[in-house]
Amino acid sequence: MIVNLQAIPYDTEKKGDVKRMRREGKIPAILYGHKEKSKRIYIDQREFKKLLEILREEAVTIKLKINNKDYLCVIKTVQHNPVTNQLLHVDFQHIHKKEKIRATVPIHLIGEPPGLKKGGILDQHLHEVVVKCLPADIPSHIDVDVSVLDLGDTIHLYDLDLPMIEFDVATETPVVSILMPRAVVAEVKPTVEEEAVVGEEKEEEKVKGEEVKEKEKKPKEEEKKPEEPPKKG
Repeated sequence: MIVNLQAIPYDTEKKGDVKRMRREGKIPAILYGHKEKSKRIYIDQREFKKLLEILREEAVTIKLKINNKDYLCVIKTVQHNPVTNQLLHVDFQHIHKKEKIRATVPIHLIGEPPGLKKGGILDQHLHEVVVKCLPADIPSHIDVDVSVLDLGDTIHLYDLDLPMIEFDVATETPVVSILMPRAVVAEVKPTVEEEAVVGEEKEEEKVKGEEVKEKEKKPKEEEKKPEEPPKKG
C-alpha cells in the first residue's frame, strides 16, 4: 500500500526556528538514502498522525512529495518527547524499486479454529513480523488462516505461503497455537497419583511372581513321612 504525504523543504536560520515549527503543528524531518544529499523537510502533524493510524493496521510505503517531485520512502525513526509524547522528528529513507528493504508487517488471524469449540485457548505468538523484499512485494498485512487448528496444533512461519518475501527471524518461529486446557490434558494424560498407583500395582505383581518362583524351587515341606513299624510288646 502506498500513501501520499506532502513535505516542505526548509533551512533553519535562527535559533528557535524548529520549536516555532512544532508550535505551528509542523514536524521537522529528514530524507536520506543511496548516498544522496540529505534533505531537511517538515510535514504536517495532523496528516502524519493519520499515517501512523494506518501503520498500526497495515505496512505502507510512502510517496513523499517535495517540490513536485516524488520520493518513494519508508519511515525509519520517529522521535517523541518522553514526557508529553509530542512528535519531535521523523527520519525517512529513500528507497528504490529494485532494492530489497526491511519492513514491519502486521499479522491478522482469519477463521474459527475447531480447537476453540473443544475448549482450547488461542495463543498468538506473533502480532507482527519484519520481512525483507522488494518495495512492490511488501504486503500490507499477512493473513493467517486458523480454521485448520485443532487442540495442540501450531502454525509456524514456514507454514505461510509467501515466496516473494524473507523473514528476519527463524522460520521455525511459531505464529499461533491452540493450547490444550488443563481439563483436557488431565483426560489424556494420567495424573502423578494415578501413575504412582499403577507403579505400585506393577511392583506388587512383580513381588508375587518372584515369590511363586521361589516356592517352586524349594522341596515340598509337607510330604508324608514313612510309617514306623509297630512296636513289639
